[in-house]
Amino acid sequence: MKYGYAVLSFLGLLACTTPAIAQGGSTSFNWKFEEGNKLMEEKLFNQAAEIWMELLTTDPENANLNYKLGQSYFSSYNQKAKALPFLEKASQLRISSSYGGFNQAGYDPFEPKERNAPVEVDYFLGRAYHLSGQFDKADQFYQKFADEVDAKHALRSAAVSGKEQTANARVLQASPVNYQVSNVGPVVNNDHPDFSPVLSVDGNALFYTSRRIRADSSNSNVLDPIAGLPYENIYVSYKDRAGIWQTPELLNINPVGAGHLASVNVAADGQTLFIYRDDGGDGNIYESKLVGEIWSDPVLMGSDINTKAWETHGALSADGNTFYFVSARAGGQGGRDIYRVVRLPNGEWSKAQNLGNVVNTPYDEDGVFIHPNGRTMYFSSMGHNSMGGFDIMMTEQQDDGSWTPPKNLGYPLNTTDDDVFFITTADGRRGYFSSDQIGGYGEKDIYFVDLPSEMESEGLTVLKGYIIPAPGESLPPSTILYVTDKTTGEVKAYKPRQRDGVYVAILPPCREYNLDYRVNDITVHTEDIFVECESAYQEINKEIYLSPVSLAGPASIVDLPAGSPPGKKELGELVRPDGTVAGVGPGRERPPTDAELRDKEKGHVAPDATYADEYAKYYAYNVKDIDLSKDRWKQFIDVVAKLITEKGEAKVVIEASASKVPTKTFGTNENLSRQRMEDARKRLIEAISARGLDPNKLRLEAVNNLVQGPRYQGDFQNTEKYGKFQYVKLKVR
Repeated sequence: MKYGYAVLSFLGLLACTTPAIAQGGSTSFNWKFEEGNKLMEEKLFNQAAEIWMELLTTDPENANLNYKLGQSYFSSYNQKAKALPFLEKASQLRISSSYGGFNQAGYDPFEPKERNAPVEVDYFLGRAYHLSGQFDKADQFYQKFADEVDAKHALRSAAVSGKEQTANARVLQASPVNYQVSNVGPVVNNDHPDFSPVLSVDGNALFYTSRRIRADSSNSNVLDPIAGLPYENIYVSYKDRAGIWQTPELLNINPVGAGHLASVNVAADGQTLFIYRDDGGDGNIYESKLVGEIWSDPVLMGSDINTKAWETHGALSADGNTFYFVSARAGGQGGRDIYRVVRLPNGEWSKAQNLGNVVNTPYDEDGVFIHPNGRTMYFSSMGHNSMGGFDIMMTEQQDDGSWTPPKNLGYPLNTTDDDVFFITTADGRRGYFSSDQIGGYGEKDIYFVDLPSEMESEGLTVLKGYIIPAPGESLPPSTILYVTDKTTGEVKAYKPRQRDGVYVAILPPCREYNLDYRVNDITVHTEDIFVECESAYQEINKEIYLSPVSLAGPASIVDLPAGSPPGKKELGELVRPDGTVAGVGPGRERPPTDAELRDKEKGHVAPDATYADEYAKYYAYNVKDIDLSKDRWKQFIDVVAKLITEKGEAKVVIEASASKVPTKTFGTNENLSRQRMEDARKRLIEAISARGLDPNKLRLEAVNNLVQGPRYQGDFQNTEKYGKFQYVKLKVR
């Protein structure tokens, strides 16, 4: 993806874009000097640095060699921090009396006898000081460079902007935000650039772009001539049930030699992936559909989204009706701007509309992300009050469609280098982004940040979970979840992910829904739920178990699968203050297409979701046990026992909930909720065993694990406010 985040670094090398010809004879020094220039011309900066370092040991007072070594380090993908001392020395040794412009007479970058450095050394020295946090020195050399060149110099405006950014950086660093930034770690990140993370709404799939060498080395000799690195490819890593990212997998849509293919966004249901393709310099946005476990060939997005200009990134709203994207087309505010299109009644996209000068600036914007709540937008900008390079900004859409003035997310999330492609989890409490931070594994790494509670999403409910087949069996492609709004009758269908049965749906609050899980169009589990009218973020985790024999019923309650609820947050590697890092084939059933699902939605009828009995236990703060002596519990066990005796089995659903009041006793509310669920499971097994009945006749349809209710505001004694979210419920039929 030619995002151009290092364009300023490359501008200083424009003098090296003609063939390097040594003019001092065929000596070993001359040959190495010419080879170093060629490597810089090919953007192989790490290899060039090795040559310049070797030559510099023979002539350490050579300003030109110091400059070329510093420039090679500064432009490399993983050694930028090494540039500063060599640029410092090059600036100190430089004779400036006769150099006032870019590559004017007096400095010859291709002449082995050249010992002077060009005027651009002071700009890049200012940048190096800027990146290292030495803002006073950065200002000094930005100004020194600006004073020495004329107004038309290609880097003069960048030097002026650099001084504005150092002023912003001083303000932002003086009031750091209490962020905890962590590197996602070496399973996801590689020694090559990794960037543009895209997280599924369920939190279990991380798509991202990498320039790494493939496991089979098939792309090791297929290099991008601009960067001297492999072309960008899309990888995906999945979390296991313990919350650990697994070895990344190369998506099947990355042919060798096809140019850049990069991750952009994924639809809320996880079934459509939006990608960037270079198209020979005319960058465009495509979409690919998940068919079983295979991604379909990318299809160019239509309407007014793609043009002959450069389209780099985009994001689809959770309802699928608005697509935000980045374009460098003419007529914008300047550079790359953010635009949007809306879906028309005929299913096509509207004409593109620029978001205007509240969001867009004369500088570049990129990496747009719209939160599932449909109102909160994150993007990166070189304008506004950036502290250096791209900074991550946030804006909210108002009821009248306008956007609030973008807010810089602050330091230390934003740094003096490029911080781009910020996305958040559905709850708004964790963000993922890519950054050029010292101490990472490559030029760009993927990081995450735990956000303060006040940034938690509001007015959003996410239903997510696993549909779990019997041991040794795979999930049938015909498995579908139908969600019916019982007020409006509207039906939406959701396909679980074939590889692991994960599903996700966004549910508007303050409504009652019927959930109908079907295999081969036969209901295997159904229930009615009411989504609370809370303004706070709500998450409903439901694990649905299919029959181990017929794939049409529940599994045993005696032994639940090991692991954690879907989307457990990974630990990562904490970033210290110094920046270091503490398929569909023959014989397989075809999944339904989107068109087929829409046709089925029209005729779907919600099934009967009633239960024979429901037991509910509401807890005091920090309590998890059921009182077995209560009459209501005994009555419930009577019903369960009768079902086992008369029908041979009792189908059970366990739902446990904790409020958002912090718990020191159980560590986290997620753990408290699981403990309540586990306690209820054990008590039910014990009670049925005490009746002389076989507990294996208890057949588990689903377990629901929730942390819900209003955001905690220090008032844990307000039982009326939080008490209704502290419970366990057992349903049986």
